[in-house]
Order: sequence, then structure tokens, then C-alpha cells
Amino acid sequence: MPSGRDPRVRRPWGAQILRTLGTRGFGRVWTGSMLWYAARWMELFVLQWQVLVMTDSPFQVSLIGFYRMLPLFLFGAVTGLIADRFDRRRVVLFAQAWNGTAAAAIAGLALADLLDMRYLAVLVLALGFGWALDLPSRRAFIYDMMGPRKVVNALALDQMGGDGGKMLGPLLGGVLWPVVGLGGCFLILAAGYGVNLLLYWGLPTAEPKAAVSTLSVRRNLVEGLEYVVRNPVILGVLAVTVVLNFLGFPYQNLVPVVAKDVLGLGPRLTGLLVATEGFGAVCVALFIASRRGVRPKGRAFVLSSVLILGTVLLFSFSRWAWLSFLLLFISGGCISGFATMQSGLILVSASDLMRGRAMGTLILAIGFGPLGALLIGALASIVGAPIAIMATVGAGLLFLAGILWWVSALWRSGTEAGPAATAAANAPAA
Repeated sequence: MPSGRDPRVRRPWGAQILRTLGTRGFGRVWTGSMLWYAARWMELFVLQWQVLVMTDSPFQVSLIGFYRMLPLFLFGAVTGLIADRFDRRRVVLFAQAWNGTAAAAIAGLALADLLDMRYLAVLVLALGFGWALDLPSRRAFIYDMMGPRKVVNALALDQMGGDGGKMLGPLLGGVLWPVVGLGGCFLILAAGYGVNLLLYWGLPTAEPKAAVSTLSVRRNLVEGLEYVVRNPVILGVLAVTVVLNFLGFPYQNLVPVVAKDVLGLGPRLTGLLVATEGFGAVCVALFIASRRGVRPKGRAFVLSSVLILGTVLLFSFSRWAWLSFLLLFISGGCISGFATMQSGLILVSASDLMRGRAMGTLILAIGFGPLGALLIGALASIVGAPIAIMATVGAGLLFLAGILWWVSALWRSGTEAGPAATAAANAPAA
């Protein structure tokens, strides 16, 4: 008689989620991710709302997003190399301490009534550097903990924690900012980073591969870039990521502007509008995490990208609050699928020695976001926020079509044709 489980027996819903959370302390990583992302979205929301109230300038609001993401562009390749050369757990711990210090500095300046745009630029850049340092090490650390068979479920849960933070952060910011002000909000954020530090403290170490540290920093960076260019799946993921971050996601910087000037919402309802996107993302991430044997697939990644741009394009035309809430809910669900498949495709396609550097190039691609923030902010100052959103995401759809024609291997990845291409790309260089 054949052995093994009967495939017709249905497991209780959520069994796969509990199994993933119970693997080697991953539950602590997941909790830390949710706190990290909640802090990120709360600080971004309260800073953008504060600047909007102070200046009433869409461009100044977009500058906050620019400062927050610029370190990804400047240091993405380097922080990916750090993930390959140092203990990833210690890198994540340092990032928590770094951002906690920056948040405390903003709180102190705000409470002393000394905060202006110059100080804010420096400190938001510091917060962005902490994010650039954290992401490649934490995602590679998750792969070390879970392995290739469970990594997509783990990434979906990690994304769900991030999306839950994206939902919780703006809600808390919208409620707390009118009560405790900017300084009080950042005191709470500094305490949250301290809690995160304690969560990661007891996790197992993740020492680097010995072979990586024998090369110079310059040679390591060049080797990582050459590897990415040879791998068509990773190259396609990075190209789509550049388009989405340069022309798609910068609309998020203008959601408070649209809410206040077009929809006529106050800080609480604006926080709820921003959080709606996170709620949609949580729903999709929960669905992916509950599935057994999920593999990263290029088709899911591509379709999510198209749907993100399409729903945001419709959002730019909306003049009704209920429709705007619905469109951001759908967009958030697509973003969750996009982000899960994005990291999953890279982590599975990359070799062990290149995984951190491959994630570093992803950070570099995400780093095109600040340039997009400047572009959409400048357009919004001239033609208004809705038209600026419409123009940028419309251009994004055109560029996305060109990329899919150029890198057809991305569409096939995760199917029968995909592994062969990945195996060829993972072959050692001459």
C-alpha cells in the first residue's frame, strides 16, 4: 500500500501558518517585523501630516518620502554585501538601535520646539539608512531559518506583519498626533524600537559564508552585480521593481494630500484611508501564508504589478471617499502579492553565496523610489495631486509592458521553464 498522508484529507485552516510561526523562533521575527513596519508607517504618516499642516505644500510632503527612501538607492548594494559578510542577526539588532536613537532625537527636538526642515531632513535620512540596513539582512536571515521549501510561507507571513504594521501605523498616527503631537508620537516610536531590540536579542546567530569575506569590498560588489545580470529572473524582478518604485508607489506620498484637498478628510479619516491599503495587503498575505507548498511564480508577480498600477490609476480619478477606500484596499492586496513574490523569486533564484548581495540589488532597485517622490511632488505642485498620480502610473504601465517583452523568462519562472533558467544562472562564473 502507498505510504504518506492522504492528499484528500483537509488540514484545519491556519495549520500551515502555525507550523511556520513555530519554526526556529520565526514567531519572534514575525512580531519584530510587524513592530518595525508599524513604526515605519506611523513615523512616515505623522511626519507627512505635520509638514502638510506646516507648509501646505505637496512638494514638501513628497520630500519626506524622498529623504526616507534615498538611503536605499545610495547604500542598497553595500547593505546587501553587509548581509553576506556579517552575522545577520547582529546587523538587524544594530538597525533597531540606530532607528531608536534617530526617533528619540526627533522627539527631543520636537518637544523642545527646535525642529525645522533641515534637522528633519538629516534625521529622516538616518531612519531610511536603518531600513536599508535591515531589509536584506532580515530577509536573508528568514531564508536561513526556513530553507527553500518554507521560505514563501515565511515571506508571506513577514509581509503580513509588515502590512499589518502599514495598517496599524497610520491609524495610530492619526489618533495620537492630535493628542500628543509629533514629539509624543516619536517617543512612542523610540520605545517600540527598544522592544524590537529585545525580541531579536535571543535569536540564533547567522554567521556569513567563509568564502565571501576573502574578497575585497569592491570585488564583492562587482561580483554581485555581474551575477544579477546573468540571472534573467532576478534581472526581470529588479527591472519591474524599478518601474513600480519610480512611477507607481510614489503616489503613497500624495495620499494625505488627496485626502485633505480632494476628499475633504481630517487626520483620523486620512489615517484610516492610508491604513485601508494595509488591510487589503493583510488579507492577501494571510491567504498566501495559509497555503501549503506555495512557490514563487513570475506570473503572480507580473499580474500583481499590473493590477497595482491599474487600481492607482483609477484612484487618481476618484472624487468619492468610499471609492477611494475600495481602490486602495484592492491596491494593498496586490502590493502584498507583489512583495511576497518579489523577495521569494530572488531568494530562491540566488545561490547561497550571493543571496545577500542579490537582496542588496533589490534594495538598490527599491531606492529609485525617492527619485519618483521628487518627480510626483514636483508635478503635483504644478498640476495637482490627482493629475500627477495619473501621469506617473500611466507611464509606469507603458514601461512595464516593455520590460515584460524584454525579459520573457520572468513570466515563465516558477513553471517548468523557470527552474532550468535559474539553474543556468546559478552556475559558477568562469
